[in-house]
Amino acid sequence: MNLLDRFRKPKPSARGDQKSQPAVIPALSYSWLISGRLAIGPMPRSESHWRQLEEAGFRSRFSCCYSEEEICSPPEHWLQGRVSLPDHRRQERLRPERLREALDLAAEILATQPPTYLHCMAGIERSPLLASGLIARERKIHLLEALDTVRLCHPRAMPIYGDLDVLEAVLKES
Repeated sequence: MNLLDRFRKPKPSARGDQKSQPAVIPALSYSWLISGRLAIGPMPRSESHWRQLEEAGFRSRFSCCYSEEEICSPPEHWLQGRVSLPDHRRQERLRPERLREALDLAAEILATQPPTYLHCMAGIERSPLLASGLIARERKIHLLEALDTVRLCHPRAMPIYGDLDVLEAVLKES
């Protein structure tokens, strides 16, 4: 078999007995930032992802996504919060008042309904930014120390540097 043959789709047999296999949805990968209270990761993309989170004890979520990015909504009985924040695609400029609103609402959900699942589309930019702010505020530590904590638990975290500047200014106000 040559290299090209490895990438060709198999031809159905003459008998037509080739059955289509259902798509396998991998488990949702998330990271605990505050044990039993706050976890972070990508957007759940299927009912099985929401079931996985529910089986792990989650009953609340906070989304940094725009509503049009949502693929699959959580169960209706979950406590939900959302403040849409821009990512590297720059849907809009990150405004301090929007980030402050996200911090306040996420902190309220976390205080009333832990454990909370915090997510954005990929769990790389927006949700780590917000998580860093939540941890800095709650522990009364510097933003960079909070970011180190997030990155230690969730190595994929790469908030946009300019957004960290906005977050630092918001945290100094509070």
